[in-house]
Amino acid sequence: LYFVALLLSIVAAQSTYAADDIRDYAEFQAFHAEKTIQAIDLALLDSSELIERNPEAEELVLHTTLAKYVERTPGLRAIISTNRTGQLKIDSFTYPAKDIDLSDREYVKTVLNAGERDLYIGSPLVGRSSGAAFVPFARSLLDSDKKTLGAIAGILHPGFLIIQDALCPQCIVSLFNDRNEVLVSYPSNTHFPEGFIEKINALNTNGVLKGTINEHKIQT
Repeated sequence: LYFVALLLSIVAAQSTYAADDIRDYAEFQAFHAEKTIQAIDLALLDSSELIERNPEAEELVLHTTLAKYVERTPGLRAIISTNRTGQLKIDSFTYPAKDIDLSDREYVKTVLNAGERDLYIGSPLVGRSSGAAFVPFARSLLDSDKKTLGAIAGILHPGFLIIQDALCPQCIVSLFNDRNEVLVSYPSNTHFPEGFIEKINALNTNGVLKGTINEHKIQT
C-alpha cells in the first residue's frame, strides 16, 4: 500500500474561485497523480515478476525488457534493479549497467530490509550518474521463500506528478508521501510553515484549511 497527499492552494486575496472550483482543480491533479503512480507500480510489478522468475537471466535480456516497460509508462525515465547488497545490476537506460553502489540510498535500504513487496515512495534525489532530479518508486525483489534478492525501482522526474500547464491562476500544488516529505511543488520555491502538513493530516478527510504560504494568505 502507499499513500500520497495532494495540496492545492489558492492565494485567497486574489482568488474569486468558489469552493467547488478549488475542489475540482484539486481532484483533477489528484487523479493525474494517482494514475501516474498506478502506471509506475504496474511497470514495477511486471519487472519484479520477470526478475524473480529469471534471476540468472542475461543482463541484456532483462535490460531490453525493462526498457520496453519504461517506454510504455508515461513520465518514467528508467527502471533499475540491485542485488541484495545494493549494487546496481540492471539499468533500463544503460547497458551494461554502471558499477554503482546504491546501498546507502534510503529507498534501496528500506526495501532491502522490508521483507515484503509494498511500494515505497522516496523523497526526491539527484542521480549520481545523470545529475538529474528524480523521485524513486521502489519494491523488494523476493524469491519463493520470501528471501530478499534485491531492490527494483522506477525513476521519475518529479514534475511529471503534476500537470503544470493545467493549473489555475494563483494556484500552488504540492504532493507529499506518507512521511510528509515533499515530492514536488509548483511553484518550486513553495515553503510551508511549520506544522502545516500535520494540520492537513489531522483533518483526516478532504477539506479546506486557511493559512499562509510564501507570505500570502491561502486556502487549501
